[in-house]
Amino acid sequence: MKKLYGTLIIFFYFVKYPYFFGLPILYLMGFEKNLYFNLFWIVCVLLILKDLFLTKKKKKD
Repeated sequence: MKKLYGTLIIFFYFVKYPYFFGLPILYLMGFEKNLYFNLFWIVCVLLILKDLFLTKKKKKD
């Protein structure tokens, strides 16, 4: 279970920014909209917001 958890952390750490910027670009290029891709994009947005919030909080302390 620890290996799966570690793999997911590394996956989301490296994938969230390219996916966040890449999916809207793909939609502009005519990519067909998909519910699962949209949900995964929302997860990436939430993770980015969490990172920004925690970074701001650490600088404040």
